[in-house]
Amino acid sequence: MVHFNVNFKYFNSFADITLSLAKTLFELGVPVSIEPSEISGDALKVISDQEKKLLDYLMKQSPSELFQIKWSHYWETVRNIQLKGHLNFELFAINYEFSQNSKSCDDWMQSTLHNSYHKLAVSHYCKQVLLQAGCPESEVSVLPLGANPLFFNSSELESQVNQQKSPQIKRFLHLTNSWDLYRFGTDLLLPAFCEEFWGNPHVLLVIKDGGSNNQNVTEIVVNLRRKFGDKMPNIYILRKLLNKTNLAQLYWFSDVVVAPFRGEGFAIKILDAFAAGLPVIMPLYGGPTEYANPTNCYPIEYDLVPVGNCYDTQFFNPQNKPHWAEPKIESLRQQLHRVINDENQAFIRQRAKETAQQFSWEITAKKLLALIRKLS
Repeated sequence: MVHFNVNFKYFNSFADITLSLAKTLFELGVPVSIEPSEISGDALKVISDQEKKLLDYLMKQSPSELFQIKWSHYWETVRNIQLKGHLNFELFAINYEFSQNSKSCDDWMQSTLHNSYHKLAVSHYCKQVLLQAGCPESEVSVLPLGANPLFFNSSELESQVNQQKSPQIKRFLHLTNSWDLYRFGTDLLLPAFCEEFWGNPHVLLVIKDGGSNNQNVTEIVVNLRRKFGDKMPNIYILRKLLNKTNLAQLYWFSDVVVAPFRGEGFAIKILDAFAAGLPVIMPLYGGPTEYANPTNCYPIEYDLVPVGNCYDTQFFNPQNKPHWAEPKIESLRQQLHRVINDENQAFIRQRAKETAQQFSWEITAKKLLALIRKLS
């Protein structure tokens, strides 16, 4: 049996990923349990009735003393969780790397390096961060995550969405979080998009905000409206919580996904774009290089720079000079321009879709089970 010690009081990416993995293991016939907790209102709005019943069932099961899993994070409520299994695992994701290892690590990395749990890095990028920080390679394995299953088995729904699309409008999609716009590069994309498509009525940028600090996005757009006036291209901010079906429909309704992020540990939202067969404009940096390469996306050039004023630096003080990518504005604009009429786009879309098929939750679950057998 596998027990997940993960709190569902806040439906963040940790809870979402945990539910996907636990559900898949359960469907494979593996006994699973989840630590009982309050389920957030946001979760109840977006998960299916079947998933609600499954969560309720899994939270009522006795925790396994064989295999237990938690997340690694600097939040004390996550960091301080203690596992008590025969074999314990800690899922690890990080959005930046360290440019030096001469100083003592911050509390989060200290806790991660010095506990006895086997680390499950969600990408080789995250694994390399752990190794450079001093974690023995024998204590780290890579467990890549999975895409939304609907992209693999809902061709009829995809066809229905495509029939509603207007060929006269090119739709760009950017997924962000208003609590961390800097990390997702929203501050870079919005002005670059306005400059590149100034006066063009045939483009639309949809900003899907996954956070609740909505005023931050609105403020940027209002300031751009003052600067560009009536010639500003169309921008729509989508703040509604979406379930997996609605999210899939949003991707299919789009023509391009733009992700000029500064740091990502894996980025399921980008993998989902690949699975949807969409061209993605992105820097080839960090966790997404687990699946992204020059043949299946539109790369943005970048420089490595110190981590700036992001969510992490506001809430704790990372040590050892963390750095990440700084996408180049001119390169971003070039790819925005190129993707409109690129003759190779069909090839790139196909390569992206083929790549994403190697990253399903079933594959992830089976890799975890194989690792458990290996380490037991």
